[in-house]
Amino acid sequence: MSSSDIHNRKTEHLTLARDGSTQMRSGNGLDSIRFEPISLPELDFSEIRIDSTFLGKPISAPIMIASMSGGTKESEKLNERLAVAAQAMQIPLALGSMRIALEQPELKKAFQLRHIAPTIPILANIGGAQLVEAGGIQRAFDCAEIAAADALIVHLNPLQEALQPNGDRNWRGVGNAIKTLVEESAVPIIVKEVGHGLGTTSVKQLVDLGVAWIDLAGTGGTSWAMIEALRAGDLQRAEIGTAFANFGISAVETLNAINQEPEKYASCRFIASGGIRSGLDIARSLRAGATLCSAAKPFLDAADKGGEAIESLVATWCEQLKITCFATGSRDIESLKHARLLHAQ
Repeated sequence: MSSSDIHNRKTEHLTLARDGSTQMRSGNGLDSIRFEPISLPELDFSEIRIDSTFLGKPISAPIMIASMSGGTKESEKLNERLAVAAQAMQIPLALGSMRIALEQPELKKAFQLRHIAPTIPILANIGGAQLVEAGGIQRAFDCAEIAAADALIVHLNPLQEALQPNGDRNWRGVGNAIKTLVEESAVPIIVKEVGHGLGTTSVKQLVDLGVAWIDLAGTGGTSWAMIEALRAGDLQRAEIGTAFANFGISAVETLNAINQEPEKYASCRFIASGGIRSGLDIARSLRAGATLCSAAKPFLDAADKGGEAIESLVATWCEQLKITCFATGSRDIESLKHARLLHAQ
C-alpha cells in the first residue's frame, strides 16, 4: 500500500469515526453490572482516591485516551491537542497506528509528543499484520523509539482488514511475531483489538504468548466494520461490510468469562474499552475486572471543540467515578473492585 493510500485512508477513518452511524447498536454490556447502593457509606467524599499507577507512572484516574490516528496534518493537530489535555489531567495517551511514520519519516512529528507530555504514559502503536512483514519486529521497535513510548500497542484487526480494500489478509505467523516482540522488547507490549472484542480463546492464546497487558476493545463503541462499509466505494463491498456492523463480543462479556477461571489469566491485566461513555461505565468495568479503561470517540468529539473540552470530559468522568465510589461505600479504586452488586456476575 502506498503512503498516499495510507494518508487518504486515515483521513477517511477520522471523518467516518465522527459519524454517529458508525456507532454499534449492540451495547457495551455494562448495564448488567448493578451496584448495590450503600446509604451509610461512612466516608468523607473529599478523601476518596481514584488515582493509580500505569506502566510505572502515577496517573490521576484509571482512564486512558485510546488510539485514534496519526500521520496526517489533521491528526497531528489532534494528537497535539490530546497530548496537552492528557498531560494537564495526568492520564495516559495511546497513539494511533504508526505505520505511516515508518513509510514517510517526515510524518514522525505527529507521534513525537514527549515535549508536550513529559510525565504521562505514552503508548506507541503498530498493526499485528505489519509484524510479519520484512523487518516487522524492528519496525515495531522503531515505533516505540519514535514516540519515546512507555509501551507498545499491537492492534489486532483481522475483520477490518478483511473488509478493507487491499487490506492485510495474510495473518500467518502473527502470534509467533508477538511472542518474539514480548521476549525482545525494551518496553511492555499491550495487545488490543480495535472494537470487535477479544474472546477468551484469543485472550488465552495471548497469555500463552507471554502478553501481560490486553485491551479487550469490545463492542459497544465504533464499528470499524461499518466504517469500512461506508468507505468501500461500491455497493457489493458495502453490503458485505454492513453485515458485520455489530459483530463481536463486549469487554464485560469477556471479563465475566475470565472471572470464571481466573487462574488461567492470572499473569495478565486487562484494559476495558468499547462504548465507555461515563465514569459509571468506568466503575462498572473496574468492578468486572479491568485495571484501566480507555475510550476514543468521546475524546475525538471533545477535541473538535478544543482542549478545554477534553479536560472537562475527563473531569466529568472523574467526578462520576468518585460519586460511584461514594455511593457504594468504596474509599478507593481497590475497594470499588469489591463493591457489592445486586446480583452475581
